[in-house]
Amino acid sequence: MSLDINVYCRQLSDDLIPKIVKRLNDYEMVVEVHPEFSFSDQTGFLPFKFRLTNPHLDILKDKELKSGFELYIDDFDLQTAKENLKPKLGFIDKLLGKKQPDIPFASEDIEKRLKDCKKVVTFVWHTGDSFDLRFASLTSAILTELTNGVCTYPADDIWYDNKNIVDEAFKEIKEYEKTLKEKDLDFMTFDQW
Repeated sequence: MSLDINVYCRQLSDDLIPKIVKRLNDYEMVVEVHPEFSFSDQTGFLPFKFRLTNPHLDILKDKELKSGFELYIDDFDLQTAKENLKPKLGFIDKLLGKKQPDIPFASEDIEKRLKDCKKVVTFVWHTGDSFDLRFASLTSAILTELTNGVCTYPADDIWYDNKNIVDEAFKEIKEYEKTLKEKDLDFMTFDQW
C-alpha cells in the first residue's frame, strides 16, 4: 500500500537540499541524502542514510539505516488543474449549450495560495518500511516551510496550515513510531548507496 503527500511551490532549486538535510538532523537523527540527488532530474525512490539518536527500541541503537520515499516533480498550473476537474459534456449537452460547472480545486483560501505555485512535488511512501513515513512526512513539511508552499494529504483532502508544520509532523511521527514493537519493525540497514 502506498500513500501520497503533495507540496505545491513556486520553484525548486538544489540550494534547498542542504537546508532540508540540516532541518532533518534537528529531529533526533543524523541524516545524509543520496549524494547524486538533484531536484532537476529526480524521479522514483530517493534514499536517505540515517542513524536515530534517540530510538525507542534497543534494536535500533547505533544502527546505520536506510529509508526514503518515491519523489516525483511535475509542473503545476491551478487553472489547468481546475479545467481537468470539469466533467466532460456529452454530445446532447453540447447541443443544448450546457456549460461545464466550475469545480473548485480546494477552498478559496487555499486556491489563493496555490495561484502562484508552478511545481507540485509528490512524496509517495509505502507501509512496508517502518521509516518511510518519517522521511516522507518530515521532508515534505520542511520543503513546505522552506518554500512557503502548500502541503496536502490528498487521500483525506487535508490541506495543512504552514504554522508549526514540521513540529506537528514530527509529533505525529513520534506517536506512530512509539506504537511499533520490535516484531513489527521493517527496516533496512545501510550498506551502500
